[in-house]
Amino acid sequence: MEDNIIQSLNSIRTINSVVSNMSSSASTSTLSTTSTTSRTFPVSNYPKSKYSQQKYNNNYAHRKENGNNNHKDRSQTNYSPNYSLSQQPHYHHKKRYRDPSFVPREFQFFPKVPCKLIDFVGGVNYTQSQDNGVIFNRVVEYFRNITTTIEQEEKLLDFSFFLREISTHNNSTSDSKEDGFYVKVTQSDPKRFPPDKRHNCLSCDKESETYIFSSLAYPSSTREEVSICHNSWFDAKARSMFIITPKRHVERLSDCNDQEIFSMFLLAVQIIEQETRLSNAPWNGIRFAGMTLNHGNARNIEHLHLKIKINNRDFDHFKNFGWDDEKKERFKILQSGIYKRDERLHRIP
Repeated sequence: MEDNIIQSLNSIRTINSVVSNMSSSASTSTLSTTSTTSRTFPVSNYPKSKYSQQKYNNNYAHRKENGNNNHKDRSQTNYSPNYSLSQQPHYHHKKRYRDPSFVPREFQFFPKVPCKLIDFVGGVNYTQSQDNGVIFNRVVEYFRNITTTIEQEEKLLDFSFFLREISTHNNSTSDSKEDGFYVKVTQSDPKRFPPDKRHNCLSCDKESETYIFSSLAYPSSTREEVSICHNSWFDAKARSMFIITPKRHVERLSDCNDQEIFSMFLLAVQIIEQETRLSNAPWNGIRFAGMTLNHGNARNIEHLHLKIKINNRDFDHFKNFGWDDEKKERFKILQSGIYKRDERLHRIP
């Protein structure tokens, strides 16, 4: 009896094994056929882009209908009121609001006699007593003519102001008297938003950390009649440039008095000259990439500020060979992003 039971069990196991192998073989054959069919006849009943659009639609309507609660419904996310740029009409972003159909008007202004900026202002040690104010008046007249032409005659209040020097020689170390500077004024897009309103002015708030760490000492050649008019700075974002701002809160060059206009550009060349001299730069004279003094909605902040842009390689040379440890440390703090963290300078919602 026991032998019969054992034989029956063995027979059942054998049959189950055969059936299992047959099922496995059939399944493998089916999968192989399906795979081959899929490669030969790709499914294209709906475009991929449409499916992706449906899948990532912020409304997720299909997930609600199916009762699928395993995914977060993004349409219910409660963003802050200031999340969208469209909800911030004061937001200033030149790329987003650039009008491709807008053709700006441009103007160029040259001095009567071609010369470098440092010569135009009489050199870093110039005082009005040297020539009874001849150079002083020449500089003021030149920049007054620019603001009068642009703002009063052309009726433009929003514009970029770019000063650069041109060279008639390919040699970057050339100090030719034929080299000269000029100012280019370009109309700003009228649809561009004006500067953001902030809790405090970057250039006026002496209690802000950004003010403290970005302030620069005056060059040794700077006299009192210049230092009483302007402050000099590192760039708050630690870019390769120096900044000059009037001590008074003014927003336009035309609002400056004659002494402020002259002192702004004299101080600019004094800063570059001292950086060049203290770092023993291997080039002749002073050089810079350009100076900007933008107005209206072409600015990022309201306070008038002259940006003295320096080539990265030159700026690194100034830093590595001309700065003391304290100056390097303050610039390093600015590089850490203190400007963005400075609560006293945050935008007003």
